[in-house]
Amino acid sequence: MTSLKEQYHSNMTLAEAEKMVLQVLKDNMEEKICKDNVELMVVRTSTRKHERRTAEDLERLVATLS
Repeated sequence: MTSLKEQYHSNMTLAEAEKMVLQVLKDNMEEKICKDNVELMVVRTSTRKHERRTAEDLERLVATLS
């Protein structure tokens, strides 16, 4: 939780927020993070509808993590 508080800022883009969440998971999971053991959902304030990120989206995002 501390990592999220430290890294969050109110001007984040959705892409930055998604990457931040996955990085925190990667840093705290015992298993290696991959598309098979993580799901990512987004709820946009404009539509209030949820969107599930695809396996391909997750693969691409996970590949950008440090």
